[in-house]
Amino acid sequence: MAALLVIFIVLAFLSRSSLLSRGRRLRYSRLMRLAPSSRSLAAMLAAMVAAAPGALAAGAEQQFIEIPGIGRIPIPLPPDARVFSPQRRPTPPVEPEPERAPQFARDSLDDLIRRLSLAESEEEEAALAQAIGRLWARSGSPTADLLMRRALAAVSVGGESLALDLFDRLVTLEPQWAEALVGRASVRIALGDLDGAERDLESAVRLEPRRFDALGTLGALRERIGAPARALEAYRRARALDPRREDWRKAEERLHFEVEGRDI
Repeated sequence: MAALLVIFIVLAFLSRSSLLSRGRRLRYSRLMRLAPSSRSLAAMLAAMVAAAPGALAAGAEQQFIEIPGIGRIPIPLPPDARVFSPQRRPTPPVEPEPERAPQFARDSLDDLIRRLSLAESEEEEAALAQAIGRLWARSGSPTADLLMRRALAAVSVGGESLALDLFDRLVTLEPQWAEALVGRASVRIALGDLDGAERDLESAVRLEPRRFDALGTLGALRERIGAPARALEAYRRARALDPRREDWRKAEERLHFEVEGRDI
């Protein structure tokens, strides 16, 4: 109903404007008899507005149109319509508050490792170990990070030979980054180069003595190549940093009986 009302008003106004521009008074006076007068137009508008149920309900918002010779005519809006004006602007949407990162994500590496040794549950241990791993994975070099991503992608699709080549370049580029050595060791284990993997893990531990993941892998590797005493030493060092790792606890217990015998 509101749309029809607007169309009717505009057409009536345009018809009068076009007649005035012709400048022929006689023809204009004849045609004006056919056009609705101001009073008749206002009466028709009032009838149309009155016929619209609920159009001018109390408290409803209204919009107006100015018609020369007639005045300000209200245009009824649907109940759910919104009217925007310089005095009333739409309320900007409220952006959702970003999720806060866990507290341990903002802690220092030293504090995270200290808390890891005091973890009271497996869930807490896993969360702290992941946070520590994310810090270790930061090289500070965009080129090194790119090589690391490509090497890991190659490993994920079974391309260990390509991954090894990428890790070789990465170790050459960042020889002090223990993460690169740990990654290359895992690829060498997959390719059967156990001696090379052990060297990489030992180098990583020399660079970062608190690499509990490298120590645990080193213990498993030494146990595999038949060096139980050295494996026990690596497991114990790993558990001193991360005592809640159940597989390391079982390995230490097993090797303790094998290497040192039962306590009397």
